[in-house]
Amino acid sequence: MESQRVKNVVNSIEEISNNVDEQVATELELEKFNRIINRLDSFSNECEECEQYFTDLESHIKDLLEKNSTITEDDIKHHKQKINNSSTHLMKKHNLVTSGFYFSVYMPIGTSLGVVFGLLIFENIGIGLPLGVGLGVAIGAALDANAKKKGLVL
Repeated sequence: MESQRVKNVVNSIEEISNNVDEQVATELELEKFNRIINRLDSFSNECEECEQYFTDLESHIKDLLEKNSTITEDDIKHHKQKINNSSTHLMKKHNLVTSGFYFSVYMPIGTSLGVVFGLLIFENIGIGLPLGVGLGVAIGAALDANAKKKGLVL
């Protein structure tokens, strides 16, 4: 259940999205900002840092709302920095991952192992490479699905 604070921030995000042009809205990553706000709120009862990040982002979005359609490049840079700080905290302290994280990690690992095993066992890189890529994709996709099922995706 969303708190009133989250609803106010989400409404402010929607208002900013309506007031600025599409390019600025894309650069502000408002969807990601919305997900981060919801996650910070869900952890704010037990994590003091999450409460601080939430309060900081809440005041930041009010500042952006006051600027209305005159958001500068510095504002966008500052906004992205705040998003990155908050998401880094969520990933490190609460073990959340971004969507596709395991896929992007295990595909190169599978590719590397496929090359090695292809050369050593099959003596043919053409056989090992697709097997390694397939294995990496399968493991990465399975771990991503598991993380999504457990609600650990940011």
